[in-house]
Amino acid sequence: MKRDGNPTRLLNRLIDAHERQSDRTRRIIARPAQAFADSGARDGLIAGLTAAREAGAVLLEWDRDAPHLVARVILADADILYRHLGRTPSPALTASAIAGLATISPNSEIGIEILEAVRHRWQAGAAYLGLGPDKLDDALALVRAADAAFADLGEAPLPLRTRSARLLGDSKALERQLSRLIGHLKRSGRLENSLDRKAALDALGLAKFPQPVLVAGPIKIANMGADRLPYLGIPPESLESISLTRPVRSVLTIENLESFHRHVREAREPDGVVVYCAGFPPLGVVRIVRHLMQAANLTILRHWGDIDPGGIRIGRYLEEAVGLRVRPHLMSEALARAHGKRQASTAIVMPTDSAFAGLAQFLASEDAHWLEQEVLEPACVQSIE
Repeated sequence: MKRDGNPTRLLNRLIDAHERQSDRTRRIIARPAQAFADSGARDGLIAGLTAAREAGAVLLEWDRDAPHLVARVILADADILYRHLGRTPSPALTASAIAGLATISPNSEIGIEILEAVRHRWQAGAAYLGLGPDKLDDALALVRAADAAFADLGEAPLPLRTRSARLLGDSKALERQLSRLIGHLKRSGRLENSLDRKAALDALGLAKFPQPVLVAGPIKIANMGADRLPYLGIPPESLESISLTRPVRSVLTIENLESFHRHVREAREPDGVVVYCAGFPPLGVVRIVRHLMQAANLTILRHWGDIDPGGIRIGRYLEEAVGLRVRPHLMSEALARAHGKRQASTAIVMPTDSAFAGLAQFLASEDAHWLEQEVLEPACVQSIE
């Protein structure tokens, strides 16, 4: 344990070492600083350590060559030191914090996921995204921020601070949790690790001016048809202006941009609609997909994405967000084995009734292969049904 000139910090480090020592048989010792900027700093250290000794929490050994300095501080009674520092023992603090997590009921998939991740890490004696049991309030604020970020308000996407003020009563509450929220989404594969803050806000639909949703097919917007164009870029707030120009047999979402461009030019059927997901689908994509599925009177959404943990989670998210069955397109174990690369198994939590449950089991197996969708040639939806 390195030398320390702050008595409170040094005593807390004794407790930290006590909690890490499972057998509790070895003496726990700290060595205070012996060089000081001035006599006031030295006297403050000795006064703080002496108070802990008089309380019965520690023993002090004085330096033989410099008897006015403390050579070693030895933990004598951890319970007394806890009380002296006003600190709660880690097991009790963890139990109390885990109980505190039960005071919130998130209403978004991301909020539920974060709450479970925090609970799991705390039960294992670890922190999640820098949040330990001593930061219960921050953990609850993060869950609330996730709910606010992913709430579908059924209107034009709201910028970050407007959404935060409306849903959390504080224009900066969501912004304060944004780094941790983005960190979780990257860990879970919903956001690419390479995205910076601005790109992440775009992907989440929280930017001041959200990116347009790219849609191809027999649609029209504000009575202007798009049949002769490869695709349209539709502002999310223009959702109500979209209509179909003829019956549609399929709606296909595509995770990556290059595959979207190729599919709409090479493989889209005349009666098929294609929507670019932009990676993890922002709210604008979800709302437009719901609208198109309802307008086409379809109950099964097709989805084409990468066969990797992130791609599988995107498929599952669409199942929940759109509220309809999702059928994987060009996503199978056989294709992954034939065209993908062998990877270490990755455990993915997936309900057994999900259309992506089989792929999740495959990625968790010893024979796991990952496949980037750009490797494959586009294929008509109806030709492979």
